[in-house]
Amino acid sequence: MPGPGYELGGEAVVGGGLDFPRKAKTSFTYARGSNSEAAEELYSDTEAKLSRGVGRIFDAMTSCPTYQVLVGSTPVTVTTRTMAAAPLGDERWSQQLTFTVGGRSSVVKQTAVRTGTVVVVVSGSPGLVDVHLAKAVDKARRVG
Repeated sequence: MPGPGYELGGEAVVGGGLDFPRKAKTSFTYARGSNSEAAEELYSDTEAKLSRGVGRIFDAMTSCPTYQVLVGSTPVTVTTRTMAAAPLGDERWSQQLTFTVGGRSSVVKQTAVRTGTVVVVVSGSPGLVDVHLAKAVDKARRVG
């Protein structure tokens, strides 16, 4: 379990640690301000490699309910909670992350769904993730 001063790259906190040979990422904002951003990532590899890789990252991120990362020289407290994912695809993982800096918090939901040899990861405002997940998985099915 990471303790105080544990340093982890900022991208790995929300899934950037996935390293598969074929990947694509897009981000979008609906309106200025908070709670209106989402990102969609696609990864492709063998079913076994995707399952192990994504499972390893999600398990690592939720194995300790609270940890601290450094983004530059700023400490960020991250609280994680495993969530139930919609029954989509062959495998699914979901978590809610709360980032706290200087007394201010923001919440990000991250859900990954493997369908065949493709994993789609949707991250962002919990409401936007819930709204866009099924569409993203449907697109991933057509790609795989």
